Amino acid sequence: MTRVDGSLPTQGVTFLLTDIEGSTRAWQAAPEAMAAPVSRHYEILDAAIAAHGGQRPEEQGEGDSIVAVFRSAAGAVAAALAAQVALAGELPQLPVRMALHSGDATLRNERNYVGLTLIRCARIRSCGHGRQILLSNDTAAEIDGVLPPGAGVIDLGVYGLRDLAGRERIWQLTHPALAIAFPPLKAGASATGNLPAPISSFVGRHVELAALSHALAEHRLVMLTGEAGVGKSRLAMAAAAAGADSQPGGVWWVPLAGSDEAGSVMAAIAQACGLGGTGDDPFDAVVPHFRRAADGLVVIDGCEHAETAGLDVQRLLAACPALHVLATGREPLRVAGEFVCAVTPLATPPETFDGGLPALGEFEAARLFLERAAPAAGGFTDADAILIAGICRHVGGNPLGLELAAARSASTSLTELASGLGTLAAATAPTGGVTGALESSIAWSYQLLTQAEQAVLRRLAVFASGFGFDAAIAVAVAGAIDEPTAAAGIRTLIDQRFLSLIDDSGQVVLPPAIRRFARRESLRSDDAGGAGARHGAWFAGVAERFAGAGASLPASLLAPDEADVLAALDASMHGNDPEVAYRIIVGLGAKWLQLDHAEMLAATTEWVCGRSPSDGEQAWAAAVARLCFVHADRQSSPIHTYAEEALAIAETVHDDLSPQYLALARVPHASRPSESPADLAAAIELAAAAPGRSVGTVRLDMAAST
Repeated sequence: MTRVDGSLPTQGVTFLLTDIEGSTRAWQAAPEAMAAPVSRHYEILDAAIAAHGGQRPEEQGEGDSIVAVFRSAAGAVAAALAAQVALAGELPQLPVRMALHSGDATLRNERNYVGLTLIRCARIRSCGHGRQILLSNDTAAEIDGVLPPGAGVIDLGVYGLRDLAGRERIWQLTHPALAIAFPPLKAGASATGNLPAPISSFVGRHVELAALSHALAEHRLVMLTGEAGVGKSRLAMAAAAAGADSQPGGVWWVPLAGSDEAGSVMAAIAQACGLGGTGDDPFDAVVPHFRRAADGLVVIDGCEHAETAGLDVQRLLAACPALHVLATGREPLRVAGEFVCAVTPLATPPETFDGGLPALGEFEAARLFLERAAPAAGGFTDADAILIAGICRHVGGNPLGLELAAARSASTSLTELASGLGTLAAATAPTGGVTGALESSIAWSYQLLTQAEQAVLRRLAVFASGFGFDAAIAVAVAGAIDEPTAAAGIRTLIDQRFLSLIDDSGQVVLPPAIRRFARRESLRSDDAGGAGARHGAWFAGVAERFAGAGASLPASLLAPDEADVLAALDASMHGNDPEVAYRIIVGLGAKWLQLDHAEMLAATTEWVCGRSPSDGEQAWAAAVARLCFVHADRQSSPIHTYAEEALAIAETVHDDLSPQYLALARVPHASRPSESPADLAAAIELAAAAPGRSVGTVRLDMAAST
């Protein structure tokens, strides 16, 4: 909504920018529930801005954001505080984040702004969290300690801002009516990147961390190797964070560990960096991105398919001379220039240990156990030290095993813990080493779960990557497991470290070792098929909601669910569930052109060519139409032989949109100089949504004109 009262000021102004954190996912999940609160949130913001002398230029934000401008910093701060207090009291379900920055502004025209002052304010806003108010150093200096009653400021430190030179000191506005504790700012230490904020503290490994930091300074490719659960990911994250200040090109976290598929490392890098596809090879998008910035670091976590990953990494480093790569996996990549660092288990107390609690501090494994068992640690005595030492040895100094044991110590005595782990460690002795110790830790902790909690864990093993609470409930609920039971089970699995939180995003993931264990257990039960079907149905719905958003939603916003959507598609094709497969194919539609999964697209096309309309005529025809459009540059693709049959079916069942894809599929993308494939897909979607217009006529005319 536009709020312009008189001419817009340009000298010595203060901008206030706001948005609703996580609103895209919230809109996708429950659009009806969002409409009224969001409308009311605009009313609250408008009232606060007007009451303190601010103006709303012509709408130039995106989504749920707003821009306001004030002639005085004090007025801007007062408006932000009044609005945030009102929002916290009336709409606590909407996490609105705010940022203020002062300086001279540049007008695009008489109705809105452009320029670095506005951009810097937007970058500061992107660092914050819902319900937080951030101030630039210029705004903090402008108000010079003169604040509304009860308000204060906290110095949060100095940060880089994406694509902007220099570094910014950022302050937080406080008030008794507002929350004061927030996670670390999302800016991190470097100007760009997506390095997640760690959920827990980093314990031990100071020598390894120093050595790894030195290796990263000396080598362009460093590989951390070690057994599952030994702590490679956490060490890599700590090293990346420690060196972020020396990486003006940013630190980019690329997780591969959530999937058992080989996949393309280059496609995963493109996804992590938020780069849309420009063709069949994501290399074409990744390389220009890193060539524009000097001294960047890519952390590739979970390179278990060394040969495939090695080729992609070698290719990337050759094309981007200022880039460094830190990778983790069980085996080296075995490519030129690779420097390998082996990660070993944490040091454990010896069999002869007979000291007290202070003496345990000499051993990293024991320190980690005590740190993670902090809620129970107050009850530990020197007499418990020998039991703790034994627990550390039973899990082989493996950090994941120690996390599981520490979590269980809150409800199980140390004597039972040591005895149970010792029994299973002896039973798995033939396996030996870290792997055997970790498996015994997982198996023992699993046995202590209730039957319902075990069932929930087995069912969640179907996920290919991180997932949200709603998706977990949809997959876990079946039979005797109702929604409250599933929710309670998920919370227990998080508490017991079977599920790990992904920084502060609200998503969770199964560590790879636990996923493998849970999948084996699932195959021994009756969970696998049912959980797979529910997983497929859920992510078919995700694909359909993605399609329903039309041209307004870029393919990059599918990234959090992309691995599971494609996993559900693959499972439904191989599991002979054509309904789910067709739903996903149609949902992805023309966005296949942006997803950079050439192998999956080829397999999907082959599968559709091998099906017949007997699966369900409209679904089959719609899938053929979308794939014909995607393969417009490959007229030799066998999918085009089914175009006429699909067109006939679409017309019979009154499917107005599929003929438009089929019409445009006759014109190769290269023959459309004025519009990219993505533009054409957007045009189709917008035309389909336009009220009172003949979609067929509009789109067929355009296709004919090209």
